[in-house]
Amino acid sequence: MVHGSPREPIWEYVISTGIARENFSFFQSPYCLLGHSHVPLVFKEEDGSCTFSRLVANIGLALGESRLIINPGGVGQPRDGDPRASYAIYDSDTRMVRLYRIPYDVAATQDKMMAKGLPVRLAVRLQQGR
Repeated sequence: MVHGSPREPIWEYVISTGIARENFSFFQSPYCLLGHSHVPLVFKEEDGSCTFSRLVANIGLALGESRLIINPGGVGQPRDGDPRASYAIYDSDTRMVRLYRIPYDVAATQDKMMAKGLPVRLAVRLQQGR
């Protein structure tokens, strides 16, 4: 588990198959969890190719033999156009990952951000899920 990527644990955004492909060589386990981009995505390495798909709320992802990079999105500051908090739960009995989306009080969070003097643009994008 890393924040950014296996290659650059703090800052790299894994948002394309090219970047994902380069990162598979930086971890040995079958799966890597990350979240820096705040966009729920899954990258799959299989037979030398790399593909991606979006994680969709309430639809389970079966963990098989393929190597995966899994991003459950963001509880804070989702950036996929959906302002609801995004998180995933792994069920070790069924070997399934399931994404969940839940609403939260965006207006209260925006008020707190403004009170702390954060840039207005950061507060505005919460409402847009950007």
